[in-house]
Amino acid sequence: MSVSSTGSSSLDSIVGSYESTVATSSEESDALGKDDFLTMLVAQLENQDPLNPMDGTDFSAQLAQFSQLEQLMNLNTSMETLAASFSDDSEIDLMSYLGKQVSGNVDSMQVEDGSVSGGFYNLAENADVIIKITDEGGETVKTLYKGTQAAGVQLIEWDGTDEDGAAVAEGTYKYNVLANSGSGYEELPTNVTGTVSGIAYSNGNPYLVVQGVLLDPDSLTSVVSSDDDDTDPATVLSYMGQTISSEKPILSIDDGILSGEDLKFELDSADAATIKIYDAFDNLVQTLSLGEDDSVAGENTVSWNATGNDGYAVDDGLYYYTVSTDSGTAASTTVSEEVSGIRYANGSQYLELKDTGRLVAISSITAIH
Repeated sequence: MSVSSTGSSSLDSIVGSYESTVATSSEESDALGKDDFLTMLVAQLENQDPLNPMDGTDFSAQLAQFSQLEQLMNLNTSMETLAASFSDDSEIDLMSYLGKQVSGNVDSMQVEDGSVSGGFYNLAENADVIIKITDEGGETVKTLYKGTQAAGVQLIEWDGTDEDGAAVAEGTYKYNVLANSGSGYEELPTNVTGTVSGIAYSNGNPYLVVQGVLLDPDSLTSVVSSDDDDTDPATVLSYMGQTISSEKPILSIDDGILSGEDLKFELDSADAATIKIYDAFDNLVQTLSLGEDDSVAGENTVSWNATGNDGYAVDDGLYYYTVSTDSGTAASTTVSEEVSGIRYANGSQYLELKDTGRLVAISSITAIH
């Protein structure tokens, strides 16, 4: 009985069959793969004609064909993985949003590793507020009765527990804000506007960080580039360690406490002074007075306990103050101090002064010493 050599044509046929299979996107179960190739190669070696064996050149050529086939399969797998990763959401270059002013709708919070991302709402006027938090199935897991809240931006503080005080499962939770300013409860639209300060991932999904709130890129309603060249991180960092002057120091209230020292100002001569404190929306929140007998020519100091004219604690955030005198004597709020840090707040970057704890906007710098 004679045994015929298969030659290299059968392997060429296998490679051609696989390449055709990949090109026409046939079902994987019908495609010849590496195992089939090796099986055919071993069978060829076992059944070659002993009187006319395959020479080394033919064997090397077939091994090269096997290597080519393996690379084609790996390339095909890589392309499938790459195509799957480039879904509609991942095609967005989220990094391109950094430093841009954006607006978007926010109606969910993320619970992950025991922490909760902040919710957000904005009141046009003082109102009683109720917040309902629901799971992905629409079931209410917690109702927060916030009582009377002041007009302005408000963050939702939720500890990630249900009505029974038990920790909820990780995931996405929707919230609805109901506000009553005197004519009954109405649902508030929840949206946030500010500069994108970073990219964060929660439960495997990417979010834009805007004013400490995680904003889904799909919920964006507007995107504009920042006109402030001073937002360049390299420019901001160049102020570190330098002594700067500014006529507009900014106050920061954190956890209900004024950061840094008391309010300071300079008078040319002793005079009764009126200090007015405003919030970030230019609303007057407090008026303080310093009698002529209590003032001096030079530096004067007044204390502020972070309460408004209504006697209630003001919201955490940024504030500024002005000083006027009864007789029109010049009053200056200029600060000159070393920059010790950089802080991001209300969509802008601020320089933090070392001793007073005041913040200074780069645009308000009057001198660098």
